[in-house]
Amino acid sequence: MSRFVPDAVAAGPPSPSDHCVLVAGRRLLTPFPRRADLDDLPDDVAWVPVGSLDGVRVWAAGLPERIDTLGDWRGWPSIAAALDEPRTALAGRALQIVTWRRSHRYCGACATELADVPGEHARRCPGCDLYVPMQLSPAVLTAIRRGEEILLVRHTYGPTELWALVAGFVEAGESLEEAVHREVAEEVGLTVSGLRYFGSQPWAMSGPGVVLTGFLASAARDAEPVVDGKELAEARWWPLRDLPEALPPTYSISRWLIDAAVAELA
Repeated sequence: MSRFVPDAVAAGPPSPSDHCVLVAGRRLLTPFPRRADLDDLPDDVAWVPVGSLDGVRVWAAGLPERIDTLGDWRGWPSIAAALDEPRTALAGRALQIVTWRRSHRYCGACATELADVPGEHARRCPGCDLYVPMQLSPAVLTAIRRGEEILLVRHTYGPTELWALVAGFVEAGESLEEAVHREVAEEVGLTVSGLRYFGSQPWAMSGPGVVLTGFLASAARDAEPVVDGKELAEARWWPLRDLPEALPPTYSISRWLIDAAVAELA
């Protein structure tokens, strides 16, 4: 199996044999070409290192618009559904880094154009010396069980047909566990116990720096969800042996959590 190792330390420009991930808006060029196959690119493309795939350097660059002659341009969900985990991870990392660089060009304190910090995915202001790292936005999601049932919800936005898990962003001053209890209380009016950490996943669909953190938890046997109709349209208990078809995609930690709950029951 391939192995992707993220880093930010390589010195450019990329060599002809290096892998390249091109980003235009929210789309990525597939398949990922070697640098030698991209002779038609403009000379002013700004390459940034994202890591290595099986020992070969990987670079990313943002383009102002798609160049259709280069190949197919696909969104990250389409890539994640088709490729193995290492290539999905490097695609997500490239998309997040390029998006962050595009939206953090100027200093928020004095409006001077920011300069790259060598060896880091960060920028520094040459005017006031403000340091601007690529900040993470942690979010939590929780698989809540009630005996042999699991709580699934449908949102009022996004893919509204999916039955998903209770989720939300961590607020300033909160631990991950505190965020779980708050989000569960706010979204479905429940309290949970037996909170267990499951794992995490960078999530390129939600913007630069988003990291999803998954938990397993339990609710009382008489617990019934209550939704306000703003963020959630519906919440209900589903038997773990008879789940709906419209579940989160198999490449998502939401689905991994649901599958883990099913496995525990078995």
